[in-house]
Amino acid sequence: MSIQTLTTAHDAATSSTRTDGADTAAALVQRALHVEPTALVPQLLTQSGNTIHRVELADGRTVVLRVSSQPAAYAHTEANLAALRALGLPVQQVLAAGTAAPGRSFVILNWLDGFDLKFALPAMRADQMAAVAERVADCQRRVAGLPASRGFGWAPIGRDAAHARWTDLFGAPADASVAVEATPLNQLRARLRAVRATLEPYFAACTPVCFLDDLTTRNVIVDDGALSGFIDLDFVCYGDPLLQVGTTLAYLAADVGDAGRAYGDALVDCWSPSGDARRAMYFYAGLWTTGFLASAEAAGDAWRIRVLEPAARALLDAAEAD
Repeated sequence: MSIQTLTTAHDAATSSTRTDGADTAAALVQRALHVEPTALVPQLLTQSGNTIHRVELADGRTVVLRVSSQPAAYAHTEANLAALRALGLPVQQVLAAGTAAPGRSFVILNWLDGFDLKFALPAMRADQMAAVAERVADCQRRVAGLPASRGFGWAPIGRDAAHARWTDLFGAPADASVAVEATPLNQLRARLRAVRATLEPYFAACTPVCFLDDLTTRNVIVDDGALSGFIDLDFVCYGDPLLQVGTTLAYLAADVGDAGRAYGDALVDCWSPSGDARRAMYFYAGLWTTGFLASAEAAGDAWRIRVLEPAARALLDAAEAD
């Protein structure tokens, strides 16, 4: 088998790691699809720990191979995608799935042309951003029509999530009486605690509605300014769909900046939340942005800290507004 291993700017692996990984991935794809791979391109590693390759096949198709260290990581992926496809969502097709090695699992899907939204936004016009935002919001409304769960949080479609209350997803409230240094990060955390306390009645009234929480600036694939499809839908979330809007605002602040402002504005306009729902949306955004800030401080990333501090303050200003 002659495999061409291509690399990209995102591939930080050593050449020996790339070769070993490509050989293993190629053998796995050929065994599963019975078609010879002709080229493999390692993709940017994800927070989930999956390893991902774009694979060119001898029959002209392009597929994506995802391998997880978790043995049941993709146990529900095919059923999830089938349910979403039935709603008219632009999702991938599972071509093969199974065990990659003891304790590991794999899934092979068709490749979607394009890039994650965060890479596409700087080259998009405002009308293109609005069109993608409208498609994302429309798809979320379709997903909300699926049966509700009997719990809150993450689960496969049709399964019950683990949390009894929506507020449980945000952890136990910190003890405000404990003295901490008055750093900008701790001041933001104190504001988050105060906003959360005022939103607890709203959280208590939330029902476990199905939505796709991870369609942020990631997993929304855009090709030439238009939506190509959605990826990485192994699980859904049950709760308040505005979480997806809020976390998108956080990712825009962290990864895109002003170049993505029109997309965030359009997404908020699609939902037009008011009252406590709007405040909750900005609470989610402030919570995630503060989390990004904490990570930046731990890493000593001064540039990212300078970007995230004012962004978190502005989002919490909106969450505190009546």
